[in-house]
Amino acid sequence: SEGFLPGYNFPRLPLSAYIPGRRIGKNERDEYLSRPRFLAIAEFGPRSIIYHEGSRYTVNRVILPIDVQGDHGILTSSAKLCPACGYLHPVQEGVANPDRCEQCNTLLETPLSSLMRMQNVSTRRRDRINSDEEERTRMGYDLVTAVRLERDPSRNTTRLATVCAADGRELLRLTYGHAATIWRINKGWRRRKEPNITGFVLDTERGYWGHNEDAVEPDPEDPMSASKQRVTPYVEDRRNCLLIEPAEPLSTAEMASLQPALKNAVQVRFQLEDSELAAEPLPSPDERKLILLYEAAEGGAGVLRQLLDDPAALGEVAGLALRLCHFDPETGDDQRRAPHAREDCEAACYDCLMSYGNQPDHRLLDRLQVRDLLLQLTGSVVKASPVGLPRAEHVARLKALCDSDLEREWLDFVDQRNLRLPDAAQHARPDCHTVPDFFYSEQAVAVYIDGFYHTFEDVMAKDRHITRCLEGAGVMVIRFGVQDSWPDIVQRHAWLFGAQP
Repeated sequence: SEGFLPGYNFPRLPLSAYIPGRRIGKNERDEYLSRPRFLAIAEFGPRSIIYHEGSRYTVNRVILPIDVQGDHGILTSSAKLCPACGYLHPVQEGVANPDRCEQCNTLLETPLSSLMRMQNVSTRRRDRINSDEEERTRMGYDLVTAVRLERDPSRNTTRLATVCAADGRELLRLTYGHAATIWRINKGWRRRKEPNITGFVLDTERGYWGHNEDAVEPDPEDPMSASKQRVTPYVEDRRNCLLIEPAEPLSTAEMASLQPALKNAVQVRFQLEDSELAAEPLPSPDERKLILLYEAAEGGAGVLRQLLDDPAALGEVAGLALRLCHFDPETGDDQRRAPHAREDCEAACYDCLMSYGNQPDHRLLDRLQVRDLLLQLTGSVVKASPVGLPRAEHVARLKALCDSDLEREWLDFVDQRNLRLPDAAQHARPDCHTVPDFFYSEQAVAVYIDGFYHTFEDVMAKDRHITRCLEGAGVMVIRFGVQDSWPDIVQRHAWLFGAQP
């Protein structure tokens, strides 16, 4: 009598903060506040302030489970972050760790050590909220985001694509990661006296955080034991993500303006809520070289991969971005304001680029900075590869595996029309004693390129037997004969190959 809905996902457990009970009449009521992990790293950070039902609470203690405690303190880890692209490289003991970035080949710096996975926390009530204490106690954390793509040869979880203008010039490089690992690291107070010293002091026996010596108002210290350790809390999650890298370097203002322009347009194009899609600069807000878009909704919305599957999707997003930034999407003429607005928009407003979430970037936002690039993107075409290699390199690798010139001719036919390429060539299927010429792994489709030899009756009978065997194993078979109309076959299977230009 019980079952699961198709596509249902179990959500990852959030982090909780224990709020001690207050005496209400004769009863005391304890409560727990829950936040998603990427939000909890800041809201539930060490010595942070939580406002709840008219009172103020300080996060003074972390609830340490037994599995994070070792013989010499808290079990921690280390990781190297690429200073150029923000790629994550976990450091493992006893294993040769890379000295150069696996993503961009940049020389890596000293690893971050004493990284502790953030746990549930406990709070202590201080005093009631007053009118001006918000600004006096605002310190802020130095948060760093890092991403790591899954590199499994047996699964195509990483894809590359280039965005080319109408004249063939490369505009953007796209990297899509399915269920990529994203870390958010809290390196310490943003206004700490020693920027090179990261992390927070933690009582490894009782779980109390050390008090903030740089706090504006007195931060009372909790009774700590002699066992102390400096740790850097972080949270980890898996999200579908898209890395956007301009082919030519852009200024900080251009990157800061392009990020909300694309994010807002993707949300409008695919009908997403603002909380379902997140955007962050990489490697840091001060040095913006890439834009990280990731699906913040639990289980993913499945929209970022469509920007690679549909060659014209990014052009539509760019047109929407122009319209949202008060430009005519065809001519680029400045319309100055949104249709319902009463005042002109000079650089940015809450109808185009500004939002509550990107307030730290408001001084950088300027819609005029990205108009020309968005106009070029409206007529662009996305040339995607189904694997973690550039499209041209993947085509060359497939051609090297081909057994006939007809198979290479079919690859040229698919590539020149910017159709979806197969994942593999000469993919053996021992269960049916056959080797399909090409194979689409995710869609489970085998493609055969049949020459004149396959027009003989005995060979056709053998082909029908192979087709029945593969279809019985759940694999669809598509055959391109030498006498067939290949464009017609592609049109009948547009769900696989994509729409023809």
